[in-house]
Formats: sequence, structure tokens, C-alpha cells
Amino acid sequence: MLLSLLWFCPSAIEYKSAPISRCDLHLAAKSFGPTHDVSEDVDKDMAGMVNHLFTNGMWAVDYKINKRPTNCQALSPVECNVQVLDALNSEARKSDFRLKEVSKDIVKAASIVVKSLTILDCVANDEGHSVVAQEVARLNGALALLGNTNFRNNWTQRHIIKREINQKYAHLCSSKVPMTQLLFGDDISQCAKQIEEAEKLRSMFSSKKHHPFWTFGSRQPGGVRPRGFFGKTPFRGSSSRYHPYGQHRGSPRGNSQHTTPRPASMSINSRGRGHSIPRH
Repeated sequence: MLLSLLWFCPSAIEYKSAPISRCDLHLAAKSFGPTHDVSEDVDKDMAGMVNHLFTNGMWAVDYKINKRPTNCQALSPVECNVQVLDALNSEARKSDFRLKEVSKDIVKAASIVVKSLTILDCVANDEGHSVVAQEVARLNGALALLGNTNFRNNWTQRHIIKREINQKYAHLCSSKVPMTQLLFGDDISQCAKQIEEAEKLRSMFSSKKHHPFWTFGSRQPGGVRPRGFFGKTPFRGSSSRYHPYGQHRGSPRGNSQHTTPRPASMSINSRGRGHSIPRH
């Protein structure tokens, strides 16, 4: 059976015996390999250093000598405003400290890239090296990514603090509040006053309480009995209030007894003219 298939398809033997080049394997690896993009290999020692640093980190003393340029104020860690920092608990302060340490590493790396860019840009412009100009463009992209990473790190710092402060002032963590060298901007006191004034106006507009139109057995302020839907006093049934002169408002219909007041002449204590009390 196998021989018959090979007879009908003689190219199968040729395909099986044809050598596969390294270029073909490279194309197959790109087609069916990992989805993330990679470029060609770098020097072995360079790759080892990169893998070690990105896996294990480095000591702080190894990069403290790197200082930012004087006119690049943004290449310094963003500090949390004192007013907010004093209101945080210990755990929130620890989180703020850790994120600020991350920001220190980012701005240190950005300082190195800025200095290298400055030198390479001068070489590319003065001597006309196209290769150097291409490397300047790459480093410029790396600097942009570092700046975006630092911005996201500061934004995460705001998001963590937002959960710890009074939610009345959560607007301070929105994107409408500019971020300077201070996490919540330079005018945090002014922003807090504006929030308080807006809260007062909101409470003034919503201070009117809506009472139900009528509830059974309730009274309106001032002791006035509430009226029904059509302006009549609601029916209360038999009343237990005291009524003078023997008048009962809640007596059954048909058995009502009307008490006639006794005439003044029949009063026991009356001593009218012409009337005398018989003596026994």
C-alpha cells in the first residue's frame, strides 16, 4: 500500500530526502513560534548582563552617581503632598514609598539616556553619520517609553492613595488635576477649597426634604391634622378622646342617645324664686 502511494506520488520521496535549510527553519519558527516579536541576537556578554539585571536588579550605590541635568526638573521623583501624606495610614505610606523608589530608578535611567542622546546627536549632525542618526532615533523612542512609564507609575500612586483618603476629595486624583513635582499639584489647598464650596452648593440645592403627601395617623408640623387627597380630614374611626357633656362621636348609627341637658329649674342646687325644697 505504501509503495503504491509512492508510485502515484513520486515527489514524496524527493521531499523526504530534500535537506531543510536554516532559513526555512527560521521562517517556520516565525510562523508557528511564540507570538511576541524578537530581533536578532546581541553579543553573548551583553545578553547575560541584561538578563541578570532585569532578573536580579542592582545595588543602589551602583547608580547614585548618575545625576540629572539642571534644566530637566521632571527627571526627579514626584513627591506626595504633605497634606495628603499626613492623612494616610502606615500601609498607604509604605506603598507610596515603594512607588517613589521605582520612580527614582526610572528617572535615573532617563538621565543616562538624555546625556547619551545629547552626545550622539552632536556626532550625527557634525559628522553626518547616518548610523549614529538612526541610533539617536532609537534612543529617543526609549526615552519616550521611560517618560510614559514614570507617568503611569505616578498615576498608580494616585490610584492607591485615592482609596485611603476621604472620598469627598477623590476629585484630587482625577486627570483634571495637573501633576507637577508634587503628586496632587501645587495648588492642593485651593483645589480642596473649591471642592468644599461645590459640596456646600450641592447640599443647599438638595437640602429640601420631600415628605409624603399624606400618611395615616400622622400630623403636619404645628399640630395641624393632615388633609386627604381632596382636602377632607381623613376618617379616624371611633375616637377615644374625651368629649365633654357626654357627647360620643363614635356611637353606632341607630342607637345614638342624645342627652338633653337638665333645665335650670330642675337643678338640685338651684334656689329659684318661688321654689322651695320640702323638708322631711
